[in-house]
Amino acid sequence: MALFQRKQVACQSERRTSRRHSVDCPASLRLLGGERCGRLRDLSLDGACFEAEDLPASGISGLLAWGDQEHWCKVVWSRDGSCGLVFERSIPQAAVDATVQTVEVETGPVANFSNIPLGQKRSRRAFLVSES
Repeated sequence: MALFQRKQVACQSERRTSRRHSVDCPASLRLLGGERCGRLRDLSLDGACFEAEDLPASGISGLLAWGDQEHWCKVVWSRDGSCGLVFERSIPQAAVDATVQTVEVETGPVANFSNIPLGQKRSRRAFLVSES
């Protein structure tokens, strides 16, 4: 009886086969209807997230270009000024590595030991430190 059958839905983790990297670089999506200029927001071996105005609908194929890279892709979703792209063929790891930039996080100044009072008890407050 079809009424009580479960629908099989692919989990998000099952669909993604490679790690995504956050990026921020200018890119263009070349389509039959014209070129869309925008920004590349994340990148993996198998796909990317592209932000621009007037994005195409799902199912449209095109050529994603950024820096010295050009790769054929297909739009798999499109909403709110961004779209998800899946590459026709996985791009080389070197292309991902060249695009991904290391972001250095400033941690602030080092403590000045002359400002630390000696012989006093520490405050009983707990501080949580997260490692990135």
